[in-house]
Amino acid sequence: MLESIKGVVLEVEKEKISINVGGFGFLVNAVMESETPTVGDEISLYTHLSITQNGLDIYGFENKTERELFRMIIKVPNIGPKTAFSLMLGLGGHGIRKALDANDPAPISNVKGIGSKTAKRIILELKDKLKMAPAKEFEEAKKALTSIGYSPKEAEQAISEAVKDEDYLSVDEIVKKVLKEI
Repeated sequence: MLESIKGVVLEVEKEKISINVGGFGFLVNAVMESETPTVGDEISLYTHLSITQNGLDIYGFENKTERELFRMIIKVPNIGPKTAFSLMLGLGGHGIRKALDANDPAPISNVKGIGSKTAKRIILELKDKLKMAPAKEFEEAKKALTSIGYSPKEAEQAISEAVKDEDYLSVDEIVKKVLKEI
């Protein structure tokens, strides 16, 4: 319904950003893993719109991969957007993936509002689903690199080299790492 938002930052709070889009101010619960924007910056976020009996909430993410992880988390029984948002803020996408890969509920249960049973359920529900995700990132990174002149074979080799020592990288991180090697 609301896939992304692009506008000028009006106000920055702890975990929220107010964005002016065509004269309307949207308050977005934002997970910013890179630097926090400042007032006046232009910003573009991928979003998830949550509709509840208490109103509408917009959750914003710097890339599609993080938004998809958020959407996977809220599909876990009894995990709502607020809990998923706390988890994304507390650990970040990379930290969540690391905990899932290690089958370790401790980092997840350290996040406010998530107990050990819930952390174990999150791991149980998401572990197998996230195993498929790196292939998707690999393919998207390959498309990005071929669009800037790499042959498909060169792109595959460069990506394999870039991700060999990493637990998980987003598409953006893969492409940046490949381009740094040039």
